[in-house]
Amino acid sequence: MGAPGDLRRFLAIIMMIGCVFLLYMFWAQPTSPTSVPLQTFVPVVTSKDSNTHYAKIDFRWTWTCENKRCVRKESTETGVHVSLTTCSMLCGSSMLWPQPTGPTTLGSHSVSFDREQLTFETTATEPARSYIQYSFAMFNSNVANLIQLQKNEPSATPQRDFNKFIVKVFVEHSDIVKLTLSTDESYKLILRMEGENMIGTVTANNFFGARHGLETLSQLIWWDEFASGAGSLKIVKGASVQDAPKFAYRGLMIDTARNFLPVESLKRVLVGMAANKLNVFHWHVSDSQSFPLVLPSVPQLAKYGSYSPDMVYTASEVKDLVEYARLRGIRVVIEVDVPAHVGNGWTWGPAEGLGELVMCVNVQPWSLYCGEPPCGQINPDNPHVYDVLEKIYRDIIELTGESEIFHIGGDEVNLECWQQFRNRTNPYVDLFDVWGNFTVEALKRVTKANGGKRPKHVMIWSSNLTKRPYLTKFLNKTEVLIQAWGGSDWTETPELVSSGYNVIISHVDAWYLDCGYGRWRENGGAACDPYRPWQTVYMHRPWNGDPVYRKSVLGAEACLWTEQADHVSLDTRLWPRAAAFAERVWSDVGTKSIYKQEQLSIEDVYARIQMQRERMIKRGLKNEALWPQWCSQNPGMCL
Repeated sequence: MGAPGDLRRFLAIIMMIGCVFLLYMFWAQPTSPTSVPLQTFVPVVTSKDSNTHYAKIDFRWTWTCENKRCVRKESTETGVHVSLTTCSMLCGSSMLWPQPTGPTTLGSHSVSFDREQLTFETTATEPARSYIQYSFAMFNSNVANLIQLQKNEPSATPQRDFNKFIVKVFVEHSDIVKLTLSTDESYKLILRMEGENMIGTVTANNFFGARHGLETLSQLIWWDEFASGAGSLKIVKGASVQDAPKFAYRGLMIDTARNFLPVESLKRVLVGMAANKLNVFHWHVSDSQSFPLVLPSVPQLAKYGSYSPDMVYTASEVKDLVEYARLRGIRVVIEVDVPAHVGNGWTWGPAEGLGELVMCVNVQPWSLYCGEPPCGQINPDNPHVYDVLEKIYRDIIELTGESEIFHIGGDEVNLECWQQFRNRTNPYVDLFDVWGNFTVEALKRVTKANGGKRPKHVMIWSSNLTKRPYLTKFLNKTEVLIQAWGGSDWTETPELVSSGYNVIISHVDAWYLDCGYGRWRENGGAACDPYRPWQTVYMHRPWNGDPVYRKSVLGAEACLWTEQADHVSLDTRLWPRAAAFAERVWSDVGTKSIYKQEQLSIEDVYARIQMQRERMIKRGLKNEALWPQWCSQNPGMCL
């Protein structure tokens, strides 16, 4: 009979030990500000699961700083080894990209450290706290990706010139984790030695500015292959940066309808955007070729419109991508383009008793009814179309959580399609009125889908409908945001600005990154030759400091249509040209300065974008080459 009593006493002892342990863990929690090593909230990044690569050190050369330029010399001339990266980081250019817009001072000396010295402090509370912790985890991962290990050589003891590297992040508003056009994205970064520790302090209004500050801090760190005999991480010994973007909307549009892009490819796009402080991922998800988005309320669109059952984006994948973007300071704007650019995916109406939702689908000869095959346009006379649109819009808002900006498409309507295929009761109706009335009803359905509140900015592409007299007849300047995509020498942008409409600029002759790859069909020429090199992207400054423009232009967007691009070529289509675009919309340095050295020199821009390209490569992004490698090893000699 004694056994049950012994068991009870044993269980009581176990419970007492458990209570003591829980009390200890509670009192052992760090107090605010918290100071915790990275390992407490993210797995340690090792060379195996990062982009760390192996390299053989070349001891033949060293670089010296002469007149703010790194000069390559044989190492026997100096007896010392200074790497090109170390020389570049400490000689002349700031090597920051995008260039900060406020006062910036960088030290001319560096110190070595090891990743294990990194710790993190923040006073932020939830929800910003978790976002900032994640940003620090990404910062640490980016640092890890800089490391180069010597091939077939044992790892040496890392060089440490100080005790700890403490990164501190302070935000004023911990409740702001959703980006809007009025969000303050500014930050201040101070880097300095305090006693035996290196302290990097980022101060911002909210998470978004803090994230940008950590991105800039990561750019002050590099790998020196000569340090300590086996290589070491280095950082400038002191720095002060004040920074804020010139434009609130800094977008990149990716088309996933012409060629399907896997989610992992889109995540790589977001990684590159975060590295360059772009903040709007405009997702042109569907077109006449395909409809890969599985919408909960209208699954028929993907069922009939995807290239294959595994070439779709599910609701869970979209939500995951939206959060992946938000953690990197990016909002996602999904566009289902109407009334043109529809077709495959929309043909199920008759089977569902809804009648024809679209017309002109896949008709030939295509050149009579659309700009590229296959053709297709919404049937504006079918009332069921608007019910379907409302469901689409409601699903998109729920999936993205984006209710300030909503894109409805609206470009390149072919009136001949409607003229030939509509069941007309009045053959003399102005088809621009048909187009305009469709757009007005679509705007109403966006409002209904958003719970009765119209999004502050409903975006539409520029078109013949955004020209007078139809512009003012159908589009209220307080309700729409027009994405002007025509050529920079077209009159549409200045006319929209002078009429008081808010504009996002995406000029085809500068910021269309798909142009210049030749024609992909036998009928008709190439869509938009010639190729736009990064210099053209960078130099384009359509507002030219005009205060009227600066009031109406909320930002700009580079675009990649994918008729001739897929997941294999995606990275090199974008980078580093989209990085050049990013500095234009973040820093907006005067274009004359690139040649006349008013603020930046041409050599400075080339050196900084080359360094940024190397950073992105180390983060796993393939980049188009800028020039022969000899030019990189001999700064200034190829200009």
